[in-house]
Parts: sequence; C-alpha cells; structure tokens
Amino acid sequence: MLGITAKVRRESRLIWYLQKRFKKVSAKVTNVDRALQYFDIAMPPVYQARWPSIRLALLSKQRYVALLNNFADCDHIIEDLYDLGAMDIRHQYSHIVERMKTAEEAKMKVAETNECTSQELDDQQDTKPVRPSLIELDDDELAARANKEPISRYPEEYQLRAQMQDHEPGSVDVEHSSRVILPSEVGMEGANILHDHVPATKLKGLENWIEETDFFVNTSLGDDEIGIKREAQKEPVNLPSPLKVFSFTKGDITDFPQPKMDNQMKVFTHYVMDGASLMPVLALDLQPGERVLDLCAAPGGKTLVALQTMLPGIVVSNDVSLGRVRRLNNVLRQYIPSCLSQIQESIVVTQRNGCIPWEQEGFDKVLVDAPCLTDRHVLYESDNSIFSPKRAKERLRLPDLQSALLVSALQMVRPGGTVVYSTCTLAPLQNDGVVHMALSKIWQETTIDCCVVDLTHAMRPLSFLYRLGTNLGLRYGQIVLPSLFSNFGPMYFAKIKRLK
Repeated sequence: MLGITAKVRRESRLIWYLQKRFKKVSAKVTNVDRALQYFDIAMPPVYQARWPSIRLALLSKQRYVALLNNFADCDHIIEDLYDLGAMDIRHQYSHIVERMKTAEEAKMKVAETNECTSQELDDQQDTKPVRPSLIELDDDELAARANKEPISRYPEEYQLRAQMQDHEPGSVDVEHSSRVILPSEVGMEGANILHDHVPATKLKGLENWIEETDFFVNTSLGDDEIGIKREAQKEPVNLPSPLKVFSFTKGDITDFPQPKMDNQMKVFTHYVMDGASLMPVLALDLQPGERVLDLCAAPGGKTLVALQTMLPGIVVSNDVSLGRVRRLNNVLRQYIPSCLSQIQESIVVTQRNGCIPWEQEGFDKVLVDAPCLTDRHVLYESDNSIFSPKRAKERLRLPDLQSALLVSALQMVRPGGTVVYSTCTLAPLQNDGVVHMALSKIWQETTIDCCVVDLTHAMRPLSFLYRLGTNLGLRYGQIVLPSLFSNFGPMYFAKIKRLK
C-alpha cells in the first residue's frame, strides 16, 4: 500500500513539473503594442492606400537634417558634409523656386497671347500628352501613375507598388463603419473636419472602447458659423540666407557626424534634428526685429531654428515643467555662446502654463508645437508612454490641452501677427480637429477675428525633400508624411493670421 502511495506521489510530481515546464506563457502586451494597434485601427480609414507605406516608414530608420550653428566655426563641418554627399537645402530650394517662377511667367505669357477660347484651351490640354514634374507628386500618386503608364519610366519602388495596386489610391475597402461618425450625427459640416470619422481608443488591456468625442465635443459648427476666413499664400516660403541646413537626398540614409565642439566659442557646430521640424518655423515667415514666442519650446530645436535665421529681435522660449525648461536651457547653452551678450539678451526662457495668456497682444509671431501622441516616439519607447493604461485619461484629454494652448496663443499674438500650430502626429482630431475647436472657441468667446492661411502652393517647392500629404481632405493645415525615401515626420502645421 505504501509503495502504491509513493508511486502516485512521484507521478503527481512529474505531472506537476511537466505542466509547469511546458505551460504556455501568454505574451505581455506592451505600450508599443498598444500604440501600434491604435494606429492600425485609426489610421487606415484616413490615409487608406498610403497607410502601409507610412506604417513601414514609422517602423524604419528615421532621417534627420543638420542645422549648422552660425555662432561656431563650421567651415570644416561643411566640407565634411559635402564629402559625405549631403546637400545645402537652401541652394537646392532656390533653384527649384527659380524654375517654378520661370515656368509660371512663361505660362502667363502664353495665356496672354493665346487667341483660343477657354473651351478650346481645355480641349487642347485634355488631348495633349502631359508629363508632370515629379516634385509636384507624392509617392502614392507616382505609384498610381506608374500603374497607368510604361513602368520603365519610374523608380523600382514605384514599379513594385504599381504592380501590387489594382485600384486607384483612396479606393481601399476598409470596414470601419463602427468608428465612422456620419454627417447626420454631427452636423452637415462637422464631420468633414475630422475626416468624416473619429478613431476609437482602447484603454486598459485594449478591451474597452471609448470614443474620443466623448471627451472632445462641439464639432458640429461649420466654418461659416464660426467666422473662419481664408487666404492662400502664393509666394513660396522664405528660407533666410543665414539658415544653413544640410540633408541627404531622398533614399540616402547616411548618418550625420556627431556635433563637434568649437573650442573658441565653446558651442557645438551643428544640431541634428528631424527635418520636418523646420516646417512650422518656416511657416511663421519671420521678419527682422520681431518678437517671437515659442509656447511649448522644449527640447529647443525649433527655438534654435528661429535663432539661426538671425531675424527675431526677441525669442521667448516657454515650457510648463521645470524638467522641460532644464532641457531647453541645456540645448541653448550648448549652441548659443555665453560671450555674445547681445544674443543672450535676445533670448528669454520662461516656465509658465501656456494655456493661460500672460501678455495680451505682446508678440508678432507665436509657435504652438503642442504636446501630442508623438507617433514615432511611442512606437519605439514603452517607458512612460502616452499609451500606458495609467495615462489613458491624459491621452484622451490631449485635444482639450492642445485647443487651450492655441486659443491662448491667438490671444497673445498682436493683430496682424501669425500663429503656427503644429504636432508630430497623424491623428486628424489633434490636427485639423483642434484648429477647428480653437477657432470655434475664439469666435464664441472673444472679439478676435482670424484668417486661415493656405500654404499648399507656398510649400510645394519643398517636395524635393519632403513627402507632403495631398488629397487628404485637410481643411486648415499641411502635413509631412513619413516614407521610406523621405523618412521625416510626421509633422502637421497650420498657419493662422490674427486680423483684429
């Protein structure tokens, strides 16, 4: 009897050991997984056929540009960059702008001397073979065109994508009816402002869904109802001559050398940054002697770009937390010489809540680079991610914070001045949606009049470097989309002029 009991115990122990040894361990869901799942659900209805290429780019090596420091000796760095195959962005941009101006002038002369009727001109344009300039097309339009025309004319990337495409861009069948807010549900005009949908957001464990509009409402007012005026900027954006920025050509993923210390001025020679971060500062169109506010300045890259233009009279760099202000001060110490008192006196670093205006009509230009989902960052960093279940409420309230920052900026800019709102996310709600909500609040609660500036034509010459999003239904801003050939961004930016 004892022998049988001992045998049973041994078999029980063996079974327990085998169960423990070969027990299937469920994979832990990380914050990166949560972020990627959110994007895979929320972005395809918006970006449709473009989403696979954007997704791949977000998960691939990011590209940067090198901003040269005018306060350091950069001659040897410039030589090194040219040897590596880098190009001066401003030089290339100037050539493209000149060609576009020449083409526009020639087109106007032809229009003036042409005796054909407008209908005859339209017929001629329809029948005449047209070969558009590649700088006016984005990656997906090139792929679609390659699908229609002889494939040998296009780079290999577009050939492969064209062979896989059996439809036009934007015709992907996506089942997203559960997340679409129909026009009838939010008003005739309101749905369009969020690209006719608002993505749902998963919370703890990605089991429970909460619509983001539960936390961010009042999207039903149309543009006319909130007094939005519009104007188009015809002239290309200005790249000031002191601004020296180097980049590698599309498809070249060469790394920039590490910044070197200028032993005389005790500052670094260049600052490596995401090339898309230049766009909001360029959109400000800085002028000599202006008083500029960078409302959410840390870590300081855009403040540096503004300073390197050598145009502003005063730059006020603000952020809300002590830790972020310390990061901002560290960057400024590394790139602005302490011995240049005139430059030092033109920089003011403050720690304030940007949602509360502290100086009414006190600035010529205001940049609002608002806190956002930081799409690229959350796909690589799991620690302290905005997609952590503990930060779910904070994430859902981001649009409220962004809207409050933009409203505050519009109150602090002088009449005739400019505010640029920017984010590094693809989420429509935090981009066009926030601009709409802020302008709605300005209209309802203040006497301020605003005008949205369309930068579509002004930014077109920069297509040689960036993948600019087109045909996305954007109503207020522009967006730089990541792609393998030009892996900058994402970066959304909208330019708003205060009229009174």
